[in-house]
Amino acid sequence: MSDYAWADAAYDLAWSLAVVQGRTDDELRDAYGVTNDAPESLTFDAAFELRSEHEDAFALIQVKRHLDYALVIEPNGWVGNAPEVARKLSSPEGLFLSLYWSPSGHQFVQATDGQITGRFDPTFIGLPAGANDMLPGWVEPEDFPLERLKSASLEAVERVTGLAFDPAWLEEELPTYRVPV
Repeated sequence: MSDYAWADAAYDLAWSLAVVQGRTDDELRDAYGVTNDAPESLTFDAAFELRSEHEDAFALIQVKRHLDYALVIEPNGWVGNAPEVARKLSSPEGLFLSLYWSPSGHQFVQATDGQITGRFDPTFIGLPAGANDMLPGWVEPEDFPLERLKSASLEAVERVTGLAFDPAWLEEELPTYRVPV
């Protein structure tokens, strides 16, 4: 049984998770387009609710520091899935890996040393609809079985970055910033 089995049962979960190393909070806020430095302290659920109520007004990012990692969690958001954010936070050197999923979509974005090195929807690996995907070398079609897509995606994040995601972090009150949309 996967340590991430909880994710497969989270049917309504819509979010992005980005993992970066060696970046300051100022660099994170700048790359994501945060225009004010005064965060609110919110749990994931509280931020998700706030984001859902104001979907057209702003996005939200939550920053969690763990060891040498910065995690950027976006309740019901996908700003960190943009190539320009990935390029900026991996430049001039470093790795940025973002995972987005919602009931209507799923996507990874990876950048290394300021260049996009991966962008793909794991549900289409090997299918004609995924022909324009940019698959990084670590991706194998059998890595993402549809019945375990979410847990397999978190396992891939851990395999690539070395960071094991703890679902308890979603219960913590984290610094939460507004991003204009």
